[in-house]
Order: sequence, then C-alpha cells, then structure tokens
Amino acid sequence: MKKFIMYLVLSCAIFLVGCNKEASLPNLDADSNNPKAVEQKRVATEVLDYSMKTEDLHSIVGFLSETTILYVAYESDSFHLVTYNLITGEKEKIYSEKDQIIQVMIHPSKKQIIVQSSEHSSSATVKMISLKGKILHSVDIQSSELSIMWNPNNPQLVAFTAFQGDFSYQCYVFDGEQEKLHKINPSNPFLVWQSEDILLYNRWTARQLNGGKIVELNWKTGQEQQTDLKKVVYLDAEKDARLTVQIDFETEQFSYLLKNKNKEITWQAPALSNYSQWFVPDLVWLEDQSVIAIIPTEGGLLDNYSGKFKLMKISEEKVEELITLDEYTMISCSPKGSLCLYGNDLEQVMSFEPYKKKKWLTLE
Repeated sequence: MKKFIMYLVLSCAIFLVGCNKEASLPNLDADSNNPKAVEQKRVATEVLDYSMKTEDLHSIVGFLSETTILYVAYESDSFHLVTYNLITGEKEKIYSEKDQIIQVMIHPSKKQIIVQSSEHSSSATVKMISLKGKILHSVDIQSSELSIMWNPNNPQLVAFTAFQGDFSYQCYVFDGEQEKLHKINPSNPFLVWQSEDILLYNRWTARQLNGGKIVELNWKTGQEQQTDLKKVVYLDAEKDARLTVQIDFETEQFSYLLKNKNKEITWQAPALSNYSQWFVPDLVWLEDQSVIAIIPTEGGLLDNYSGKFKLMKISEEKVEELITLDEYTMISCSPKGSLCLYGNDLEQVMSFEPYKKKKWLTLE
C-alpha cells in the first residue's frame, strides 16, 4: 500500500497500512544467524542491469539485505515471491500464491514476510512466512481494505485495521504465540507500535489541520493514557525510536522530533497541505534506527507544488542532506542505507558513499 496514495485519499491516514516446496535462499551477503557477519556496503554502479516484462512485475517489496531484494512476479496464473541479488543476479522463487496478492511486507528483522491475499473484495487472508516460504501463521479477516502494522520487535504481534465499504472499521491484534485474534477499540484506525503491549494513535482535534494528541493504548488491558505530545500531524516508530511531526503555526513549518531512548534530535521543514490535511512525505527506517526522509524545499498546497525535494538522513547525532530530487518519488533503502531504489517502479538505484545513480530495471 503506497503511503503517498493513502495520504491523498484517506483524510485520517497520517499514520500509515498454497505454498511451493521450500527452496534455499540465495546468499544474502551475510549469514543472518551469525551475529559476527558483516555485510559490505555497495555502490550503485555495481548493480546489474535487469529487464522483465511489464505484465510480469506485480511490485518490488524492498530489501532483505544490502544487496538482495524481494519482488512479486505474476507468471503462469500465479503470484510468486522472488528474491533477487542486485550484484550477482542470483534469484530464487520462495513462495507462490494462486489468489490475488494485495500487499507484501518485510519485517524489520528481515527474517519474516507478510503476504496479504484475497479471493474476493470483502475478505483478506494474511500469512506470515519464513524466508524459505514456510507458512508460520495464517489469519482471515473480513474487510474491504486492510491496514497492517507489524510489531518491529516481536514478529508474533500484528495489528490490523479492517475497513468496510461504509467506512466503518474494526481493529485487531493477532498474537502468533496464542494463534488468537484480539479485538481492540481505539478511536483512530491508524496505529503505531511502541512496545509489545502499547500501541499509539493520534486523537485529533475538531480541526485536523491543528493536529492531535498522541494516546497510548495497552491493547491487552484496553487502558488508554494521553501523552504530552500535541499538535502532532504524523507519527511513526521503529524498535526503540519514535518520530513525530508537529505543526508550528508561527513559522508555518513542520517540526520533526526523532527520539531514541534518552537521545533526541529536532529539525524543521516547510509544511505542505492538501487543503484539509497536512502532507508529510514518506520516510525509511534504517537498521540503526536512523531515518532517510524526503523533505520539500518549499511550503504551500500540494496540488500547486512545483518545488524540489531533499533527501535527508537523520540520526541521533546529526541531520545531513544527501541529494536533491526533482520530484516526489517512492523510495526503498537497504538496511544500512548503502543502496536505495527509487522511482515509480523503483527502477532507479543510488548510493551515497560515493554518490552514484543508474537505471537498473527495464520493463518491456
């Protein structure tokens, strides 16, 4: 589910979201079971050129390592999850699905994958699978559209928001250890994990342009507690880190805050709006809980925006500008951030140390 589209369609969506035989996964540059293994950073010019038919590519999901990506292909009336090494060209089909695949997610640990599929428009099946294609859990949820939030620390916990055609919704938490789906009742359908017990959501004021207050929900007990965060227009979290964006009406800018345990860093960026709501461009978390964010160079209305965008890297130590982009684009980065794919189909690749870029994917 593309965040850019959800920002424009859902007025509250500031939070954004049969198996084949097991196959051996191609070399992911390092043994994920060996904590001493170190993945080598790569340069974009090392990436091989790759081509495929347009109708065969469903989507590129993202990185499993510094050089291996996961994509979804459509061939022989089935959808297939394929791993592909950008440097060596090695690829492997790890999972196949006859039903329509709606979305695929990679857990931050890079050890599990979620596949959402559907036989018809009013229901969804969500499977959690291993990197070898083994189905670990499967849950069916009645919904017209499904938002999925995977706990970054514990892959056994997944939060769902099931939307119906009349815009009503029901939220759940799936506990894989118990194989149980729990109903929860937050007043905002867009949730973010803070810990194994706590989900965060934004309690909006009457006027959404004023932002909202962040509420902590203990999904196990149903208890809620307000935080001191106000005027928040965007919220995201990854493991021990939390990123919030607040609106500063005096400067007409977004105020970003990245907090990691006892350290925090702040910076400001021009504010973009889509009339009744704020638009916060996409961001990517890296494995060290730093962030690569797309920042507009000018403020104003999104529909009239003609400015450029900056690609920034934010860690607990500093905020640095990487490059300037001519337009807003999808982006996906490797765990260490040495390679990033970007473009409408993620067909371009870039590196920053040194800065290089090229088109690696050709759709015929």
